[in-house]
Amino acid sequence: MPRATVSTEPERFDLASLPEGWVLLRRMSYGERLHRQDMAMQMSMEADQRKKTAQMNVTPAQTAVANFELKTCVIDHNLEDESGRKLDFKNPLDCAQLDGRIGEEIANFIDTMHDWEVQLPNSEVRSVSSSGRTVLQGKVVSHDQEKKK
Repeated sequence: MPRATVSTEPERFDLASLPEGWVLLRRMSYGERLHRQDMAMQMSMEADQRKKTAQMNVTPAQTAVANFELKTCVIDHNLEDESGRKLDFKNPLDCAQLDGRIGEEIANFIDTMHDWEVQLPNSEVRSVSSSGRTVLQGKVVSHDQEKKK
């Protein structure tokens, strides 16, 4: 049977915004992604039947989501603060100190890792369909394409 759980193999990304910097990231599980989505949109609704009024509040939670992603996905890194102390992404204060360009780049890497349509280097899955054609990530590959590999 095919494996359906998230890969625990982390992936290293070199930072363009900090040439000597790197991060080691892991993918979130489906449950972690759902939790992240729950955090991203917090809604509350209040209704007063006597006054026949209703009020709905939508609160964006971008900071909480970013902190969750850094805490969950960053396995290791070589990023330090101005005193040379390694940043701890489990600490929201350290997340808040991160340079915006570096934070955006890491966020983009995390987004790319979770885009199921993006082919990642260590996630190619080959199987053979009942017709005998090779299938890569659910896409049928012609015999001519397969011979080129």
